[in-house]
Amino acid sequence: MTDPSKQHLDDLLNSGDLDGLLRLIDDTCDQAQWEVLESLAQRARTATERGHQLWPAADHAEHRLAKQGPAEFAARAVLRDQQRFGIASLAEVAASENFWTELDSHLPAGPVRALVAHECIARGQDLSGVDLPGDPLGLTLTLASWEPATEGPTIKAYDLDDPAPSFGAFETVALPGSGTASSDSATEALRDLVRTWTDHSNGTSKAVAVAGTAAEALAALDLDQVQLSWLTAAQAWRAMSWAAASGGAHGRRPGCARGRFDTWWCAAALTGLNEDEDPWPPEPEELGTALEELRWGTWKTAQQTAGWQLNLVIEDPSHGLAWALAAHDLRD
Repeated sequence: MTDPSKQHLDDLLNSGDLDGLLRLIDDTCDQAQWEVLESLAQRARTATERGHQLWPAADHAEHRLAKQGPAEFAARAVLRDQQRFGIASLAEVAASENFWTELDSHLPAGPVRALVAHECIARGQDLSGVDLPGDPLGLTLTLASWEPATEGPTIKAYDLDDPAPSFGAFETVALPGSGTASSDSATEALRDLVRTWTDHSNGTSKAVAVAGTAAEALAALDLDQVQLSWLTAAQAWRAMSWAAASGGAHGRRPGCARGRFDTWWCAAALTGLNEDEDPWPPEPEELGTALEELRWGTWKTAQQTAGWQLNLVIEDPSHGLAWALAAHDLRD
């Protein structure tokens, strides 16, 4: 077993031995040598001063501290927040392994503390009454009565599993001739759900609004036939929050807190509860009622390729409006 001593760490850093540092990270985790791992994370970050590019070891050490370290070490890793290409934000990693009560005392007031809190809330923890000055999201500090909690991805030492939500049976639907497509605040909010896919990966997205039905909205995407599955509002919420939290093929995950925010924002736009004079966030029960008044569906085509997908159609029967989103990301 590698000796996780200070001298051994010094030797690896001085020689720029990236493989050796990665092996040492595994050993320090196995032996719960958190002080050594924290020193490795910080010192590998500054190795460029000696001509060594050791930031991958620093990034991985911070990830392992957030995932496996005691709450105080996990919190310090989150506060440093120096990762370049971590597989998930450290706020999300720490919240996936710790309850808020364990992290609370180690996080000073500010946006980072608030972000960790919202990661815990997204996973179903009730933080009502917690003070979060500098909160950049401003969402409710507990899930709404109708709001599904997210299990989040399974974050592992070197990768993560984040499968897309599954849906029920699909039926083939022929579509009418293409109507007149337009854009509005809701189409922008729909595209924002997959902004990481389109801005930081290979993704594409298109959203349209029509005065008409769900079928007419799908036709406005230049489709003539789709396979359609109608969803409950809760199922649609899970699909939206999964996509908004995901990094797609190559982007860095925004995390469940950001996914929840983007889903609230999109839901408010679709229900007309995000006008300039409206408070943020919308009153939870009012938003929940409005969501139930919409008709939700997901769709696919016979030519659908593998990859990350978020294909939605939403109909507002009471106002004669509908929206459709086609979003896709590929690994290559």
